[in-house]
Amino acid sequence: MAAYDMLISLVKEYFVDLGYNGKMLDAYFSNAIFKEIISIKLANANVMIKNKTDRSSHQTHIAITGEAIDFFYDENVFRTLDNQQVDKKKVFVVDSNIQSLFGRQVNIENPNEIERIEGVVTLGKRTQKQVQLSKRNTDNSESFNALRLGLYENDLLIMLKYRNDDSLFAMGIPQTFYLDYIPNYSSKYESNTYLRLPMSPS
Repeated sequence: MAAYDMLISLVKEYFVDLGYNGKMLDAYFSNAIFKEIISIKLANANVMIKNKTDRSSHQTHIAITGEAIDFFYDENVFRTLDNQQVDKKKVFVVDSNIQSLFGRQVNIENPNEIERIEGVVTLGKRTQKQVQLSKRNTDNSESFNALRLGLYENDLLIMLKYRNDDSLFAMGIPQTFYLDYIPNYSSKYESNTYLRLPMSPS
């Protein structure tokens, strides 16, 4: 099983657990719909201040380094960016995911459809080797900030890039869930794991 297959399967299992239809999920979370995935294992420095175990860190952005930068910026574009610039990227989240992260009752009106909430997330360049995801929380959409407020150290923030446009899909998976599915996650994946999904043969 390819590394991306296991992550996509984890995403599907999580949404099945929320109450969605498995066949619909197989069609939606497919190589035909998405072209790239990034899985970010959150460090204490990456979570919102109220969720930190060590509050001596006031950082709230998520530092993206290495090859994972390519998920957010074309290499040539990134090279020319000013580190004061703040970009906004369209991002979709799912309310049932947020409800579950907060331990609330999950209400799904139609298990055969993922109802997305459209919003934005801010991005910016910090140095030649780092992107700041969620650079300005005040400029993120409320829905994306709500997703982040449901995530703690060692949880996963997974983002997928749509194949036919430049928008993103974001979701959070708690450590308690993904370690049941991928017990050796830390030895198999890096803190920021970026993978391209090959186009399925027609």
